[in-house]
Amino acid sequence: MRSEPLTPFARALRKAVWAFVLVSTLAAIAYGLYSWKREQQEVKDNLTILSGFLASASQSFFDDLGNGLEPLGQLLDQIGVLKNPEIARADLLQFQIRHPDVGAMALFAPSGEMLINTAIDAGQPLPNFIKDPPYFKQLMADMQSAERYSVPRPEYGKALRQWRIAFRYVVRDKKGKPRFLLQAAIPLEREGTFLHRLPLPPSSYIGLLRGDGYQQARWPAQDPTIIYGKLSQGPAAQMIAENPGIKTGVFGGISPWSVQDGQRIGAFTKLQSSNMYAYISAPAAYVAQQWWRHNAPILLSFLFCLALFSAGAYRVSRREQSHSQELLHQARRDALTGLPNRAAINEIVRDTISFASDHAREFAVLFIDLDRFKDINDAYGHVVGDHLIVAAANTIHSTLRDVDVLGRFGGDEFTILLRDSNVDRAIAITERLLNAFQTPLEVGARHLQISPSVGIAIYPAHGTDIETLIKHADTAMYEAKRKGGGAYSVYAEEQGARVHQRLQVEHQLRDALKRDELTLVYQPIVNMLTGQVVGAEALLRWQPRDGKQRLPEKFIGIAEASGLIIPIGEWVLHTACAQAKAWNAAGRDLWMAVNLSAHQFQDPQLVAKVSKVLRETRLDASRLELEITESAAMRDPEMSIRIMGSLKSKGVRIAIDDFGTGYSSLSYLKRIPADKIKIDKSFVDGVNIDVDDTAIVRTILALVHGLEKTALAEGIETEAQFHTLRGMGCQHAQGYWISHPIDAQSFSALLDERGLQIVKVPPLPDVSSIVKRVR
Repeated sequence: MRSEPLTPFARALRKAVWAFVLVSTLAAIAYGLYSWKREQQEVKDNLTILSGFLASASQSFFDDLGNGLEPLGQLLDQIGVLKNPEIARADLLQFQIRHPDVGAMALFAPSGEMLINTAIDAGQPLPNFIKDPPYFKQLMADMQSAERYSVPRPEYGKALRQWRIAFRYVVRDKKGKPRFLLQAAIPLEREGTFLHRLPLPPSSYIGLLRGDGYQQARWPAQDPTIIYGKLSQGPAAQMIAENPGIKTGVFGGISPWSVQDGQRIGAFTKLQSSNMYAYISAPAAYVAQQWWRHNAPILLSFLFCLALFSAGAYRVSRREQSHSQELLHQARRDALTGLPNRAAINEIVRDTISFASDHAREFAVLFIDLDRFKDINDAYGHVVGDHLIVAAANTIHSTLRDVDVLGRFGGDEFTILLRDSNVDRAIAITERLLNAFQTPLEVGARHLQISPSVGIAIYPAHGTDIETLIKHADTAMYEAKRKGGGAYSVYAEEQGARVHQRLQVEHQLRDALKRDELTLVYQPIVNMLTGQVVGAEALLRWQPRDGKQRLPEKFIGIAEASGLIIPIGEWVLHTACAQAKAWNAAGRDLWMAVNLSAHQFQDPQLVAKVSKVLRETRLDASRLELEITESAAMRDPEMSIRIMGSLKSKGVRIAIDDFGTGYSSLSYLKRIPADKIKIDKSFVDGVNIDVDDTAIVRTILALVHGLEKTALAEGIETEAQFHTLRGMGCQHAQGYWISHPIDAQSFSALLDERGLQIVKVPPLPDVSSIVKRVR
């Protein structure tokens, strides 16, 4: 039966359907080929970006080690490490703590003899590398190298007992001859090294390849002996060997040590100042996986509807663009704050240096460190610490201009780039930043008071490269900390010498603890009504072997910054309590006042440590008075109330020191379980002289009496001050007019000679006329 001819409409419709099928098929094939090539290029671009960040991070890691070893070497040379190598162990271990990637530190004499290795206990035999000719030859070559530092091929460490990188720095005398060699050993067989910190595709390999074709570092490394012990024959090594001077490249092929992995694709980038290449590779199948994941929905759409072709292609394009931006964002952003990370900031500053150099512009680099952040982190935990970092970042950002760049350098450190800024403009912005931190930061249900220390370096006056600018801004930041924190400092040449001096004092202070160079003196505290001695305040002194006594203001700040204040404070507490017990046992009913630093007060183990000292010295708790500064108590009032309450429950007395010099909320002040309020010397000096100071003292005394607490005036230097304050109702006093601080033996001799009543007091005078004159 003959079929009916198709109508023109039907023929047109059939042609349209076939055309639709043909066009859809061709479009799907065309798009498939196009997206495959694009996916290949996208993967190569992303791998190139990641290799660039790995190169930048690796170079920064090596430069940071070099910058850290330089002052360490100078310090060790000054303390005579060649005469007594073991004296360097504490400083070498401290360097390891500051650089967690370092597994061991060693020191070699110019002859190649190992003098000390932190991986080997003191007194244990050290390896003799003269018996290892290849190692010894490389060691002596590095000893004579003119380079700033040396990074030889990785070797199996005899002390660490694993494969590691030996980072070497030579300390030379004025004539350029080697004094000794410092070696930092960086383990290569553990996670968490500097190679293991990038968001990577699955089954990726990353590492550093030397210009001579040997592997410098690789992760993961299933068989380190095969990887590090032989010349690499991989595609990346071949490309570098065939193209001397190449900076970056993309490679593909099969690695000799990972034949089972099949074809791989990767990229490499040369380190800026080292003859090494950072590389990353992923399985070639990764391209197919990415292509299928990204394009399957679009290809299905092509088969069903040609009309959706353009929309689908646009969507997948946008999707892949977003994916690429996400990878780039992860590699350049700090995970906690979302700010540019260290590598990104360094790149931005380098670009700014290039622009400023071409256009004769100035800009500023600010280095910020949060004061006493570690104390808060230890007291409340890392979760609160992380939230505080975010709150601080938001506060800093709110003070900046749109053109400025804020980045997180690491830990509690931030870096700010102020574009088109001279010294005056940088100072103005910094002052605005410091003012923003006057208000406590809200962290959950807590209000935490924290302050930043800011160092300022200006391009080009203080440096023309990123390393110098950051180093000088960091030096200026330490100068701001030296001023007490919560301040800023502009870099000056003499600050570098001051930082070196601070490190030297810190080292000497550590030795002072071991050599018993610290001592206590005691200043009598008298009852103003009777003139009798009722207690003593323990005050710290440092008597070095050179005989030049150092007062606390010369070293307490350094002890606070270095963390030495904790063991020093524990020694002071124990020594003072033991002396108080000795006096009480001799029939002298005296209490002992001991100052607590802000670090000690925020120590989570404070109450337990005080209880332990009281048990060991057998001192009655009521004979101990702990002095806490007003500013330390008000930093976190709620926590202060809990800590003081715990101490009070043990029977210990509490005094608020330097009252009136800080900011106190009366609502918190009335809740603080303090027994005594100490009137600061700055107000006592003005009694009978300054109207305002006299009024302030009168107000403080009224407040103290109203809260049913005891008042103590410190720093009394004249008889008039003593009698005026006595007439105002102040109960206790101390100061040079009564007695200078004296050692325990002299203190006992004073009481033996004059008895408890060391101040002759008449009946209370009528001080209304005195007060009237200063109103």
